[in-house]
Amino acid sequence: MARPLEFKPYRLADGKWQVNVPDWLSPTGKRQRLTLDSRRAAQARIEELKARRDNLAAVKRTLSPAELLDAAAALDLLAEHPSGSLSDAVRLYLEVAKTQRASITLAELFSLFEEAKKHRSKAYRRDISWARKRFMPFTEKLVCDISRNEIAQAVAGMPDSSRNNVLRTLGVLFRYGQDLGYLKEIPVRRNDFAPVKRTEIDVLPVAKIRRLLETALEHDPDLLPLLLIETFGGVRPAEAARVLWSDLDLLRARLTIRAAISKTSTARVIELAPCAVAWFAMCKAEPTGLIAPWSEPVLKEKMRQLRARAGYRAAGREGKPAIDFRARWNPGSLRDAFCSYHLAHFGSIDRLLTEGGHTNLRTTKDHYLGLVAKEDAAEFWNLFPPATGEKVFPFSKAS
Repeated sequence: MARPLEFKPYRLADGKWQVNVPDWLSPTGKRQRLTLDSRRAAQARIEELKARRDNLAAVKRTLSPAELLDAAAALDLLAEHPSGSLSDAVRLYLEVAKTQRASITLAELFSLFEEAKKHRSKAYRRDISWARKRFMPFTEKLVCDISRNEIAQAVAGMPDSSRNNVLRTLGVLFRYGQDLGYLKEIPVRRNDFAPVKRTEIDVLPVAKIRRLLETALEHDPDLLPLLLIETFGGVRPAEAARVLWSDLDLLRARLTIRAAISKTSTARVIELAPCAVAWFAMCKAEPTGLIAPWSEPVLKEKMRQLRARAGYRAAGREGKPAIDFRARWNPGSLRDAFCSYHLAHFGSIDRLLTEGGHTNLRTTKDHYLGLVAKEDAAEFWNLFPPATGEKVFPFSKAS
């Protein structure tokens, strides 16, 4: 019976210690001479080599020839990646397999996400629905297996703004799935978004705003309260459609946007100017329930007809050719006017951030600073209703 291999450290002339490592125990596959600073360190390394020797002997006794050949084949596959080891590859494979076992299909994730976001705005839920329809070919795939290339194929050919909207929705969807442990890595990156050049905001002139409000007062007074909270409160159209009469307090001249309807899920209070209160006094509406108690298609049609009656064409700069109002109207035009005139008149970015429901100071400055003159802003905040001698509706009941 052969004697078991023994290891012994050797002291060198410079006082250091040397350990000889045979090729079959060396991680490089070649014989090594290790130099260490002390005898204790050399002895510790020898103990490691003895443990490795005993493990190799145990492996030879427990692994079958087929398993040894399989391990050798795996090592050949790893030969192109010198920095990786067989144990690292197995560990990575086990992590992927564990994630796949815990994952769900994209259809199931969309269903969970829609249920979790069922209390969000109609626009938010509509974005989720659009993204789901766009990714119908991948709904049966596990979310952990969806790649960036597949996402790029699904959004190819879309307009830049629509593409970015779908990618934003997907980013939130996959982040939601990651939090639940269904995937490890979110397959949406910042550089996947198409760069969209921002255009300068065309602020509605005060005369056009007056014409719009007076047309509503004359032809569709039920629509006037909705226009007023967008014009003098800067409320987003999606938020305005969910405002209740109880959110409006004319005695204190303020409007509360509840967290449940706010785009940022944060409540805010808007101080109403005297001209806004005067316009509300002209409203002919029952002060209960929603300020805009119509479905989305009906509301869009009512707004379209109102703009047509007001003779609206374009809110652009002087000298621009007039075009059809349906091609130029931006749903956020009244909010943009509020923010621009607010910043020019009050000169307080902090107040505009609060009342406008903004979350980014830089965005507010870049969008609305310096767009209108102070004289135009003063005219806006003195935009009182026409003197009729009597009220259309005694609004004291509402307050």
